[in-house]
Amino acid sequence: MLLPVQCVFCGTRCFADEGRICNGCLVDLPWHERLTEPGPAPLAVIAAPLEYAFPVDAALKAFKFHRRLEYGPAFAELLCRVIQELPGDIDSLLPMPLHWRRQAMRGYNQAHELVRVLHKQSDLPVLASVGRVRATPYQSGLDAAARRQNLRNAFKASAAIESGHVLIIDDVITTGESCRRLARVALNAGAGKVSALAVART
Repeated sequence: MLLPVQCVFCGTRCFADEGRICNGCLVDLPWHERLTEPGPAPLAVIAAPLEYAFPVDAALKAFKFHRRLEYGPAFAELLCRVIQELPGDIDSLLPMPLHWRRQAMRGYNQAHELVRVLHKQSDLPVLASVGRVRATPYQSGLDAAARRQNLRNAFKASAAIESGHVLIIDDVITTGESCRRLARVALNAGAGKVSALAVART
């Protein structure tokens, strides 16, 4: 707690106004040309501040698969800024669920790590009534058709959702199929609209 905050990318000391990514590294990150765009149905909006390119891709893999949890708060700080530019009617957060077996093996859900900071900063409630009920293989390496087949009946809502506009949080959006399937479940459970926000897009 007493040590100065170091940049998660270059290791230099961060000043108080820089957060966990120094201004030099922040400028050099591969920023996405368009922060938001209309989502593929049924998503209302899809957003990601960064492109899935070096060094973001390496950092997200380390965060997701190698317990480099220091990247979570750093990327969440970027998402906190992005939320301010999304539709103002967003009233709840939904982290992309992991199947309980995969979460037990990994020890954490990277989307939950991001949402923990977002909830604290935005005060938006976190939905816990939608889970992944089928242990699907990893989506990486699959084409669009295989991704759709892989995610059939993967998610289920255990209770009604009363939110007007749910925001799904994930680390990476590739084809958007996971977010689309999760959005359908949330809408069928009563959500008014669903959008998606990730750290990066391919």
